[in-house]
Amino acid sequence: MTTWRRGLMGTLRALEARLWLLWAAVGLVALVAVTGIARLEFDDGLIRFFDSDLDAFEDYAAVSRAFEGDTNDVIVLVEADDIAAPEVAAALSDFVLDAQFVPGVRAVISPLSLRLPAEPGEAGEAPLFPYPPLAQDAMAARLDRAFASLPALTGLMAADRSALIAVLPITETDRDDTENRRAQLDAIDTLAARVTEASGATLSLSGYPVLRDTVARALIRDIVVLNAIGVLVGFLVASVAFRSVRLALITLPAPMLGTALAVGLHGHLGVTINTITIALPVLVLVLATSDAIHIGFERARQGARNPVRAAMRATRRVATACLFAAVTTAIAFAALAWSRSEIIAEMGRMGLLVTVVSTLTVLLTHTAVLATVGRQRWFAPVFARLAHRPPSILGLTRLPALAFAAPRTLAWGGLALALVATALYSQAGPRYSLLDSLYDDNPVREVFARVEAKVAPVSQVLVPVAATDPEAVARVAAHVAAATGTEAVRSIANIAGGAEGATETLPEALARRMVSRDGATTLVSAPFRYENGEQAMALADGLDAAIAADPALDGIDIGRATGLPIMSARVAGAVLDEINRGLVVALLGVGLLILVWLGSLRLALVSLLPNILPVTLIGAFLTLSGRGIEFSNALALTVAFGIAVDDTLHVLNRLKLSGGLERITRARLEEALAEVAPALVTTSAVLVLGMGGALFAENKGVADFGKIAMAVYALALVADLVVLPAALARFGPRGYLRDRQE
Repeated sequence: MTTWRRGLMGTLRALEARLWLLWAAVGLVALVAVTGIARLEFDDGLIRFFDSDLDAFEDYAAVSRAFEGDTNDVIVLVEADDIAAPEVAAALSDFVLDAQFVPGVRAVISPLSLRLPAEPGEAGEAPLFPYPPLAQDAMAARLDRAFASLPALTGLMAADRSALIAVLPITETDRDDTENRRAQLDAIDTLAARVTEASGATLSLSGYPVLRDTVARALIRDIVVLNAIGVLVGFLVASVAFRSVRLALITLPAPMLGTALAVGLHGHLGVTINTITIALPVLVLVLATSDAIHIGFERARQGARNPVRAAMRATRRVATACLFAAVTTAIAFAALAWSRSEIIAEMGRMGLLVTVVSTLTVLLTHTAVLATVGRQRWFAPVFARLAHRPPSILGLTRLPALAFAAPRTLAWGGLALALVATALYSQAGPRYSLLDSLYDDNPVREVFARVEAKVAPVSQVLVPVAATDPEAVARVAAHVAAATGTEAVRSIANIAGGAEGATETLPEALARRMVSRDGATTLVSAPFRYENGEQAMALADGLDAAIAADPALDGIDIGRATGLPIMSARVAGAVLDEINRGLVVALLGVGLLILVWLGSLRLALVSLLPNILPVTLIGAFLTLSGRGIEFSNALALTVAFGIAVDDTLHVLNRLKLSGGLERITRARLEEALAEVAPALVTTSAVLVLGMGGALFAENKGVADFGKIAMAVYALALVADLVVLPAALARFGPRGYLRDRQE
């Protein structure tokens, strides 16, 4: 026995005698995971999502620092047969009074705060809603008269008196406080329920704080559901693949620990789980389960060797492909780490970290599990049966036969299809909406829709004016009114005494919506009906052009039209372009990695074909269907591409282990695919079905991410079992069809 072999045997015997060292390392990883999970926080990411150095965000941030914003406005929708009914008016008066005493509520903006201009013979202005309430007929006549004389009423109440809104600005803090916001919303909701019971009117809450709270609550539920379904799917697929419940059970610890560590690292590093990063744990789970299953199949090939030695050899033979798969996924995340959107860049950095760390955790943990359980009597016979008769799930392992039946047609057809799909994908335009995270039937979204349908639009356009001259501000307000088609424009031009009058007579929460904190700048704002990002940007661009073309405003510093919907649309377009460029970077990075690994440029290019094909086909579908590129599907395509390369790497690794890459013959291709196909089909089933938990997510963006990822994984399996062998035979270096032609 050679010296190196004696050394290796000695090392293996030492490890066998000290298996507890492996378990000590596993225990340390578990401790890090658990302590990190205890520190985990959730964040809706509504504003952080757009935090970047882009001009659109800088404009919005500057206005937000100088003025009171609408992002903290809770909108209470009141619906009744007739708002003029005395019992409704009385209950609303009580609600407005009580709401002002809710901790954190800074003001109440509602029709009840308006005053009706004096009629001839009357002493002066009077409250629009007097107390005690008038008879219904008298109050109805009063409200009808108010609609003709109070433009502000049109933005707060429906003309048919069936609905009105009350706007409650809640506390603004430098740091988003989810628990504090939830306490405020719960207190307001309690008051609303009391009014509903007393008057028969229906009170519903909406506004950005409610949207953010809804998203945050959904995140907590979704992360539990997604990972629970992922674990269950992994267990069921492993049970079918291994034909053993016990083997399926021993497959779970490593992926579960890898996922727990991924979540725990978020807690330790102070990175919140949001609508973007929530996909990371389940991605780690399905990828880790795939690695564990690959190791399991390789362990079956090791036969009745010493348990520790067999476990280590199985891990060592598969580890290269697993680590390279982790690196390709990390490359996809790294491409996002350079985004100008902080939250996207954060996902890229965390994705890069947790992908590599969790893969190492799986290799460590599953080796320890297999080495320990391998000593049990039932273990060897079960793996022996698996090695003798590998699974053929739904007959998918027979797919390579198609490649060998028509390799030229499939190779050239796959290449042509990829080129056409790429051309179509390049035509897909960006699409974005603030409500993308909510399903159409979500109660919060439905309330938003009812507010806009019955009362007034919720979204605001904001135009900062570096002047306090009421005449100049009035001209800007006229342009804003023309662009939005509403008379409910808020500015100092409507306030007696201008900027000083607003500051002296109005509550601070209202005055700061028109006059900056330093008193040097004023703000013109108006509601508009938000449809999508493109419409919001078109409105803002048209308004900016109209103001710039007004000679009466020459010499006055007027900022670009902004507001949360406008800013988010402008930033979203730039960030989506970055994500698409990130996909190209990931593609080049994966090609370079395979080139370094295998030392063949031709082989690197050929191996990219089955991985480009699924992404471009789905991109072409998004173009032809008119859906366009949204954040959820753009991120899914980039990340899923990195994971889908996993199958290709395992095929190439099997060929390399058997020496099949030196000369690609049909016999070696068939042998390699016969060995690896069962594992590929099984792990792809884990990837597809494991992401299926996203279909049950309350967050629509998460569900859309899952659908696209599932489609990529399914198409990637077919491409790797059909297109890859055909392409290797026809285009690969020393491929048997290429050699025959030459």
